[in-house]
Amino acid sequence: MQKINKNNQMPTNSAKWISKNKKADWKDLPNEYRQEINQQLNEEQHGLCCYCCQSLENKSTSIEHLYCRDRYPKKCFNYDNLLLSCQTSKQCNHAKANKELSLHPLMKECDIEIKINLAGELIAYSTRAEEAIQLLNLNNKKLCYFRKSLLDMISFTFDPSQTHSPPISILDKNTLQLILNIANYYNLLATSAPSRMARFASNSPANFAPPIT
Repeated sequence: MQKINKNNQMPTNSAKWISKNKKADWKDLPNEYRQEINQQLNEEQHGLCCYCCQSLENKSTSIEHLYCRDRYPKKCFNYDNLLLSCQTSKQCNHAKANKELSLHPLMKECDIEIKINLAGELIAYSTRAEEAIQLLNLNNKKLCYFRKSLLDMISFTFDPSQTHSPPISILDKNTLQLILNIANYYNLLATSAPSRMARFASNSPANFAPPIT
């Protein structure tokens, strides 16, 4: 889970419908406007799930209400309350359901209180971070394996003895190309979100935590 910058507003056509239907509920929103919101959220998140940060390409998605509609009906059509989540069973939005997160992707502290270790595990640096990781099931075996695989490829590609400044010494150009292909597929190199790839590529103490023992 990483910080998401919401720089957009409700899409124009959807906003017009909402304005004309002030007493409407989310279930009343026509599918064409729901798809419009879905597409914009997808672009805003660079094609990644708001919680597990995996690619949403060719996956079922759902528009997530950060604060659930049942308890916060006035936030139902608040664009700042909307995120796009994968629908993977037993994780992310599917696991969260109507529960609330004390630490969520719209908070800058998200990138401070959650780190990743070389085993691909997310490490919590606060109680609320630990609660979020557990509630969203972000340390399940599949997700940890995915993150560790990327880290392993990076460790075999870059010279570990070099300083953290250019030029970067490349040990294996073929593996580097594979990393770039994977990064491109998962949109990790999106120009407006450089920290996503940097988080995997850097082995500085600021970004990584020691393995769980």
